[in-house]
Amino acid sequence: MRNIAILIISAALSATYAGALSHAQTEGFDVKTPVQTISDNSSKLINEISADAKKDPKTSIPRNAICSAECYLVIPSIQVVSGRDDFAGTGLLGCRHADSGKLAPPVFFQIANLGSFNESGGGLVILVMDRVGVKSVLGDQLQLTSGNTGSGIVGSEADVKNLKSFVAYARPAGEAIQAFDASGSALVYDSGDTFNAYQQELEPIDIMLLSIDVPPALRDFASSLGDLRKGCK
Repeated sequence: MRNIAILIISAALSATYAGALSHAQTEGFDVKTPVQTISDNSSKLINEISADAKKDPKTSIPRNAICSAECYLVIPSIQVVSGRDDFAGTGLLGCRHADSGKLAPPVFFQIANLGSFNESGGGLVILVMDRVGVKSVLGDQLQLTSGNTGSGIVGSEADVKNLKSFVAYARPAGEAIQAFDASGSALVYDSGDTFNAYQQELEPIDIMLLSIDVPPALRDFASSLGDLRKGCK
């Protein structure tokens, strides 16, 4: 019995030591999941765009374009695809409910087959300007063409009635927002990152139809997107 008691105490001490060691190894480090990193970087890009707009509206995304948009795809980092000549990135898509105008929970999307981008990197924002675009983007995969996609207009105001379903803006590293031609690329729903964030399988359309709470990892992004739209009717 005495030997058994000693073994039990020894095992307990070992477990305690292992836990303390694990805590010591991670203490002081901000360990983030990939979905948290994408969300945080997307929030940062939105906040930078908002700050730029306040500083000089003439060199920003037009306010009426932001308020008229149905969805917002924010991709914080565009990188060249290894071994290829094209670019790609992963970000978050947030859409407004048609009836209330409120933002639905965001989901992850990728942009692929992007023909060109600033070699130093940067981010990309695509506004979905009409319901045709919303229906297309919520269908899992979408090809951006010269027929449905245009370069965004930079300035304090834009003629939103003549914009295409998708308008794109780039914010190269260290530079201001600028119009960008994203035609030729594809938007692909990222079911894996969405599952990791929500811990359930979701289709893009589900965010518009189901009552789903924004998970903690994506709340800062949802808040930043709401701030971007603050004052919109």
